[in-house]
Amino acid sequence: MPARTRVLLAVVLGTHGVQISSLETPPNPARAESVTIEYVAHACFRFTSPDGARVLVDPFASRVWIGYDFPPGIDADTVLITHPHYDHDGGVSVDRRPPWAEGATVLREPGLHDEGGFRILGIRGKHADPWGKEFGQTNTVWLLEAAGLRIAHLGDNGPLSRDAIDKLGKVDILLVPIDSKFHILQRDEIRAILEEMSPRIVIPMHYRHPDLESDDSAPEDLGDIDGWLRQRERVRRLASHEIRISPDDLPAEQEILVLQHWPAIQRQ
Repeated sequence: MPARTRVLLAVVLGTHGVQISSLETPPNPARAESVTIEYVAHACFRFTSPDGARVLVDPFASRVWIGYDFPPGIDADTVLITHPHYDHDGGVSVDRRPPWAEGATVLREPGLHDEGGFRILGIRGKHADPWGKEFGQTNTVWLLEAAGLRIAHLGDNGPLSRDAIDKLGKVDILLVPIDSKFHILQRDEIRAILEEMSPRIVIPMHYRHPDLESDDSAPEDLGDIDGWLRQRERVRRLASHEIRISPDDLPAEQEILVLQHWPAIQRQ
């Protein structure tokens, strides 16, 4: 991370648009240990623990459904797959060579694992309707713990069951599939999950990136994130694809954090 991190703070003002201001955040030598969160694109993120353990979640296949390539050179010690769809499993389900490094541990099924600096819990869920019937609509919700933070990645899960909510417990940072066309979760389902889970930070994922996809290359039924954000309050947009977060950084009230996609991904 650079010594000084430049971010963009976006505050939604009712339904009249977004006001953006620029902040410089100086480093705090007394801050607690932190987890680095990097957004690749779509539903793919890489997490790095304070001791350098790297976990990659849901890498996507290049140019299958979504209209851009997976960036090269993203190494990981552990790869988590929520379900066997090409935009979440690196293309294994369509006989592609996966984009993760040789020797990475790949986890797909529910269970408890200790991987480097992360404690990882996989929880059995159900893929949102009507998708995924070809593999029984299974979806593994992943909970990662490190540096005093609890981070959950929902994959393409539908409404959370009572059992899944109880197993997840307290979640500080929740990654949720959200787009303006509500391809995975419907508006009321998103609201119910955010109210039930009460995460301090919500990170949207699984939406279209208009700067990477033309109208011809983007999935017709996948929307961007801006349409949903315009109806939200407490939105913070970063100018970067990554952020370091410690427990001390968690906001007092729930906020929505939007990261840029990985800078190496270019529109073709």
